[in-house]
Amino acid sequence: MSKKSLLMARKLSDGRTQGSGHVPKGSIAVYVGPELRRFVIPTSYLTMPEFRDLMDMVAEEFGFQNTGELQIPCDEQYFENILLRCATQLNV
Repeated sequence: MSKKSLLMARKLSDGRTQGSGHVPKGSIAVYVGPELRRFVIPTSYLTMPEFRDLMDMVAEEFGFQNTGELQIPCDEQYFENILLRCATQLNV
């Protein structure tokens, strides 16, 4: 998947842009960065090493008792780079 395609997918996944809270089966909504930008990603990404590292960072900041939306405290650009690597590894 090209970076341009990934960014277009991100825009379509962004709840503020799309205006929909729908999450397709096999996907999960996550909220990234200080502005809590919404991304809808395949659940298969959650098992990838880059995502596991990111989840460790989330656990350090929020702990395991977090309820509600999944917030990821990182820069959006960093998150987009992780998405690109995951998509490349899975040949999505």
